[in-house]
Amino acid sequence: MSLFFIGCSHTRGDDLVDPDRSAWPTLVAQAKNQKFLNIAVSGGTNERTVYQTIKHIDKFDKFYIAWTSVNRFTRYRVDNNFEVNFNSQLVNSEYCNDPSYYEYGKIHYTYWYNKLYAFKCWLQQIILLQRYLDSHSKKYFMLNTTDNNINEWCSSWQDFNNSVKSLLCFDLINDDQLYAEHIEIQTLLKQINFEHFPGWGTWCIAYLKKSYPCGPTGHLLEQGHRAIADYILTHDKN
Repeated sequence: MSLFFIGCSHTRGDDLVDPDRSAWPTLVAQAKNQKFLNIAVSGGTNERTVYQTIKHIDKFDKFYIAWTSVNRFTRYRVDNNFEVNFNSQLVNSEYCNDPSYYEYGKIHYTYWYNKLYAFKCWLQQIILLQRYLDSHSKKYFMLNTTDNNINEWCSSWQDFNNSVKSLLCFDLINDDQLYAEHIEIQTLLKQINFEHFPGWGTWCIAYLKKSYPCGPTGHLLEQGHRAIADYILTHDKN
């Protein structure tokens, strides 16, 4: 069996001395004694995850999907078709001297980024990718790198009003609109197969930073990656 891993810097192994040897994908593959490919990149996005997973669907038997922050997005340059990943901090070492990267990103996050829409799109990405993997009879395991405010967005209607106040323009949305958004989120949640997504709303890689040492850029070091691998190996039933 061949294994495929994808995610962001926490899956790539930023801050590790030798990520090819000690990042959690390597540890999981070694424990299973399987060949693998880890194509996670620093600043990786969920758009990239969906794109690359579908692109590699016929080359691997099992897929490990580490979802990242919903505020990130991917574009491709018109002049060379190279992948460019954006995050809300507008940090990208490849484009640190490119003013167009900052100009485009600043406009996006200032005027065109909506937290609620981004979260709902992410739920759709999970659903669609799960269905696609199922349609190709592929095994898969999903986990979260960050919590993406899951418990706030996915709370019961009784708690929804208070839990999302800091996440949207609350005063500009009436009760009917708010209830409709709540129902839409609940409808999407019912379509996710959580058997392949253990720890939804209760565990993510970022939580481990409280218990394990991190490097200079805030990424888990070897102990933390071992903890991630142990978590996956304990909960991976497929």
